[in-house]
Amino acid sequence: MSTSAISTATPIYDLLVQERGDALAEARTAAHRIHDEARQVLDWSSVRIAAAQREERAFSAFGRSSSGDDDGRVRALPM
Repeated sequence: MSTSAISTATPIYDLLVQERGDALAEARTAAHRIHDEARQVLDWSSVRIAAAQREERAFSAFGRSSSGDDDGRVRALPM
């Protein structure tokens, strides 16, 4: 049920909103703000991207591709 649905049906609620403020709207706004902040704080995409880039640049002492697309055979290193 939204705030507008409540206020059209109950004059007592309108009086309370006038006296004390619209607590439901304030709570909704705060919840959206906190949700956005939490999403930013918990965003690990940059860490995953950095790990993938490190993996692509990784050196393999056995001459194998670090991406896993080789057939598992050991290849001679270029001279």
